[in-house]
Amino acid sequence: MKIMEISSKLLGGLEPDFEKRGFRLNKKKREFIRDVNGCTQIVDLFFFKKGNSIVIKPEIRIKVERIESIYKSITKIKDRPYLTLGNHLFDILRYMEKGMEKGLRNIPLSDWLVKDERDINKLIEVIPEYFEETIIPYFDSNSSISRVDELLNKYPRELSVHNYLYPLRSNIAIIAAKLNDNPEYEKLVEIYEEELEEAEETYKEDFYKLKENLKNVCENN
Repeated sequence: MKIMEISSKLLGGLEPDFEKRGFRLNKKKREFIRDVNGCTQIVDLFFFKKGNSIVIKPEIRIKVERIESIYKSITKIKDRPYLTLGNHLFDILRYMEKGMEKGLRNIPLSDWLVKDERDINKLIEVIPEYFEETIIPYFDSNSSISRVDELLNKYPRELSVHNYLYPLRSNIAIIAAKLNDNPEYEKLVEIYEEELEEAEETYKEDFYKLKENLKNVCENN
């Protein structure tokens, strides 16, 4: 089986269900996208070859335009990947079902495995269930600056299910806190500064530049 063939059949089979909710298919990136109130909601399906099978890794993401535009305005690395909120679908599922927000990197994840046509047809039936029961509720509940602030800054010293790309998460988190007038902003900055001591230098530079200029940046965006 070829990835191109599998992805075409699966995405085509899912498209009607996603279109009903206002999502459009980006065939090149193999993702479904919806724009809502300054946020972009994305469902990614990553396809990998594994022996005679195809592995599909599902991820969901929320990009908040105002937050990410501020980050992009200060960072030196213009092609850096950005993530406001998001993770593997099953990490998000555990959060939605059990409230598990931290320490998930040690829990094994399950991707979907496609061996034949029957597996494709089964996924076309099953994925819309995840879509309605997990993905849409997560998107609807968390596509706002206030929720980004709440979710990313709830456990500032812990890895977060809502943005596992640490230390990128710390930079996104302080922007959200500042925009949301979080009364704990200064304390959060101190915590993240401590946590970033061993981080990659470019992330630290971004953080210190944000710390210095965030007030003016926020007022101009």
